[in-house]
Amino acid sequence: MRICSLVPLAGALLAASAAFTSGLVAQAVSARGDSGLLTLVEARARAFGSSPELAAARAAAAVAAGEERQAAAFPNPTLAYAREQTSRNGASNSQDIAQVEQAIEIGGRRTARRDAARFRRSAADARVGIEQSRIAFEVTRVYALAVAADRRARLAAVAAAEFASARAASDQRLAAGDVSGYAARRVRLEAARYAGLRAEAALDARAARVALASLVGTTSDPAQFTIALDTSLIISSDLLAKDSLRVLAGQSSTARPDIRAAELDVDAARAAGRLAASERLRLPVASVGFKRERIAEQQGSASGFVAGFAIPLPLFDRRVGAIQAADAEVQRQAALLDVVRRRAAKEVAEAVAANAAAQEGLALLTPDIIADAELSMRAAQAAYREGEITLLEWLDAVRAHQETVSSFIGLQAESIIRRAALERALGVTLIPRN
Repeated sequence: MRICSLVPLAGALLAASAAFTSGLVAQAVSARGDSGLLTLVEARARAFGSSPELAAARAAAAVAAGEERQAAAFPNPTLAYAREQTSRNGASNSQDIAQVEQAIEIGGRRTARRDAARFRRSAADARVGIEQSRIAFEVTRVYALAVAADRRARLAAVAAAEFASARAASDQRLAAGDVSGYAARRVRLEAARYAGLRAEAALDARAARVALASLVGTTSDPAQFTIALDTSLIISSDLLAKDSLRVLAGQSSTARPDIRAAELDVDAARAAGRLAASERLRLPVASVGFKRERIAEQQGSASGFVAGFAIPLPLFDRRVGAIQAADAEVQRQAALLDVVRRRAAKEVAEAVAANAAAQEGLALLTPDIIADAELSMRAAQAAYREGEITLLEWLDAVRAHQETVSSFIGLQAESIIRRAALERALGVTLIPRN
């Protein structure tokens, strides 16, 4: 066997791999200005516009806004008319009374009702923010995975195509007696393995795009969602300063919409408790009106005004149960607020640690390292040409290069996902929006 008989095949594979690696590094260090790209900003905007969950949250906020407006309304007056007619010995007397009755809200009832409705409306608005935060994270996660899947699919396709060519050339040389049976079988094995990797990577890329298409609300078949994605986003490798993270973590209690919503729920429950307490005294009713009386014996009529005041007596219903329920609701909402705060603190701590780990891992595989991997491949090619390494060693070098680039792609995706999780946990913007 001539040890350099597969060198042309190695050169072709390395050239294609180097071209792909150079493109990958260029994508990782510079922003693309291509037209027809679906950027992360656009993907988020599309998801905000098409999400039924977000639409439901906005509708709930609209409901709460209507209820707040209604809570400020005064009770309607009542127009009452009564006629009384009596008769004796063929003579009749009659009275006509028309009056307006108005219930009078006392004890701060209207204020408490308005406060409760206002807090509920604010809480509903905060829940819109909760849903937006969830969607932003989910879109970012799926977008990053789709970009990584596309990259891996291209990487696997390059390797599979070159190994398919290598297998065809190896089979020809085997027939001519230029390579050993072991070398030919080894090349066929690698060709089959990379063909399987290409199919697996293509399936992963398709699944990732289907997931992204469903989030952004595409009206076409998600399987045909072939729009280009912006790979310049997956570039961040800087670590946030610990002092900055500490400040942001301290501010998360006011920045996170879920904590804000829980606080407003407590305020609304307290206002509802005040409303329940004020309802111990039922609404008094004041009335004023006109009266006309006709007396048969006097052959005429008399007219004047009437006024009245009615106070319901709280004998059977003093709203004890409603007040007890309102107090318990305040305690429940306060406990739920504590749950949200503890969960937020846990999420912040976990997100900070996960983001730091992802960034540190990405820092180990910089574009320079990927470039070094390309140089190592060229060195392996030269060594194989000179007969200094075996076919197996050269194939191991190819595999190491592929795995290194694939790990780099994965770490880039993981870093942006961890950054998005940190953004969501802190309630701030950490990912470029343009």
